[in-house]
Amino acid sequence: MKTMHTIAGTLAGSMILTSLVFAAGNAVAQSAAAVKEDQVQTKADDSALARERARLRVDERTLGADTRSGRTAAESPDEDKVYKDRQAIKGEKSDLAGDKPGSLQERSDRNAVQREQANLKADTNTWAADARSGKMAAESTDAEKIYKDQQAIKGEKSAITSDRAKLNGDRKN
Repeated sequence: MKTMHTIAGTLAGSMILTSLVFAAGNAVAQSAAAVKEDQVQTKADDSALARERARLRVDERTLGADTRSGRTAAESPDEDKVYKDRQAIKGEKSDLAGDKPGSLQERSDRNAVQREQANLKADTNTWAADARSGKMAAESTDAEKIYKDQQAIKGEKSAITSDRAKLNGDRKN
């Protein structure tokens, strides 16, 4: 009877030991796969970061070139409205100069100049308020691209940090 209990105990013990060894081997295989996956993800994030930095450099050069050449891409939407208001005032004043004094057309053109000047004042105030508060309407399209590139770089750096922490955690396991 003792022999039977000993054999049964040994058999049960070896089954438990076998399952533990199998589970440990499987955990090592899973850990190695997780490490490999994290290494691949980190490499992909590093590549994405390099692309974002290259895009940022291109956008910064574009902003500089647009600013030097006076292109409207270097101006904000608010700044563009102010420019158009100034151009409208110039046009109305040239129309006014060609009108007969005291005519109905002259009165109409004077009213149009006053309206355009009011629009200019309102748009200038909006532009200044947006610039003070940091709204994107006060930023040029080129500057907006640079801002988005900088945000993307921050995101990629965060992802890389997360991936490296996960990779170190997988290596410890």
